[in-house]
Amino acid sequence: MTLGDLLAVLGTEQLEVELLLRDGTAVLSDVAILDPPDQPDRGQLVLAVGVDAGDPQAGEVVVDAAKAGAAAVVFRATDQPGPAALAREHGISLLRAKPGISWARLVTLVRTVLTATTADPGSARDRTSPSTVYGLADAIAVTVGGSVVLYDRAHRVVAYSVQGFAIDEVRRDTILGRRTPDQWIERFTTDNSAYETFRRPGEVVRVDGYENLSTRLRIAIRSEGEVLGEISVAEGEQPLGPEAEAALARAARLAVPHMLRHRLVEDADRASRMRLLRGLLYGDVSPPAELGLGGRTGLVVIGFAGADVPSGEGGSLAGERVLHLLSLQMNSIDPAVGVLPSGSVYYALVPAGEGDRVTRIVEPALRHIERLGITAHAAIGPWAAGPGDVPAARQVVDDLLHILRRPDWPATPTVVTAESRWPDLALLPVERALAGTAPCPQLRTLREHDELQKTDYIRTLRVFLDEFGSVSRTSERLVLHPNSVRHRLERLAEIAGLDLSDPAQRLAVMVQLRALPWAAWAP
Repeated sequence: MTLGDLLAVLGTEQLEVELLLRDGTAVLSDVAILDPPDQPDRGQLVLAVGVDAGDPQAGEVVVDAAKAGAAAVVFRATDQPGPAALAREHGISLLRAKPGISWARLVTLVRTVLTATTADPGSARDRTSPSTVYGLADAIAVTVGGSVVLYDRAHRVVAYSVQGFAIDEVRRDTILGRRTPDQWIERFTTDNSAYETFRRPGEVVRVDGYENLSTRLRIAIRSEGEVLGEISVAEGEQPLGPEAEAALARAARLAVPHMLRHRLVEDADRASRMRLLRGLLYGDVSPPAELGLGGRTGLVVIGFAGADVPSGEGGSLAGERVLHLLSLQMNSIDPAVGVLPSGSVYYALVPAGEGDRVTRIVEPALRHIERLGITAHAAIGPWAAGPGDVPAARQVVDDLLHILRRPDWPATPTVVTAESRWPDLALLPVERALAGTAPCPQLRTLREHDELQKTDYIRTLRVFLDEFGSVSRTSERLVLHPNSVRHRLERLAEIAGLDLSDPAQRLAVMVQLRALPWAAWAP
């Protein structure tokens, strides 16, 4: 595992980067707390416990660690600058541990990640052992008294009990499909029932009253205020009473280390895949075969964004749910499709040749996100013949999403393509070139006149030009008599010194009215 992989898994909530050399490709072997009698070893992440980054001793720690071949040195995050110049000179990375995390917890996290990512996933495991996540599910089933499913925070099945409790059709389909069926995700989300566990920390939520669904007890698994997953117990022949609820609350605490390990393993796998996908989207062309997209005749980039779409990079619960919903929808196009969160934009790279099927999948994806109280738009890029064409297609998607962010765009989920919005794409370079420039004197004169005299000449001019010089259609939109429109046009041309019979002047004014931010108030 590399230093970059570790940072991707732990995220900025645990460690922040002061100096990262060679893009974090240094290979990690272990984590070690600084102990002066002992020397650091090759590949170690050295925790400089008790050494302030600004002390002269900090430089000695960095030099000794670099000579030993350590991967990085971690100081406690403070306002004092660390010995970055010395670290760069000796070729070692510098990190800072956030104030809220203890050194002991950081050691545990790093070792858990290293152990999880180096374990052999194909090795035989004794699922009946309580130390395994399946053994935990079985133990909970016996203790609480019902069939158990452990979910991650995106509602994917992590493990389930194999004890002899009766199960209903929904639980059976959940176990077989490794996730809650779509129609039940939709119902639980709409009703604010089962997923109340995320908003009620430490509480057992009872879910009942649904036809063909046995009573459920659910509780979130949390660690230091963070949701790791959820336990769901389905009622069998015996009712789940207060004793079962108390047992489930205890089980949620016991499940924390198991779910923490599972999440770290999953995050490490996802970080590796996301790195490949990001490289392909941004020009570091990776072989599509590594993403499971090899041998395809073409690729299409899809982007999802919106004013209130949460960032998927910070690991927020809302971002995780959006990422999960989009992943489910995109996987129905092709199991190899991945979704990359980049800020508040989510990119999907799908095989070309699906035609209208892509749009038919994207539209319900937006509706699912809307049920979370989030309005998202989607942009479908042009066909990319090969990996080398993907960055250009992604840039078109970014341009389309920029167009969708305009204030006058309807606040409803929308799907656009390069073909459907080609006029906007054609004008976008011109608009960007004009950004920051001042309007022509004629438009400044009209705007000043409107503000002083409370007239509406700017809006009249814009509607007239939008209607391609049609007085009748302009009068309909402005709810004015055609003669009133003609009088306004004559008057504004006289005030501003505009010659509306000159094609060049008409074009220049149209582009400025469209491109300059100050004109946005004149629809």
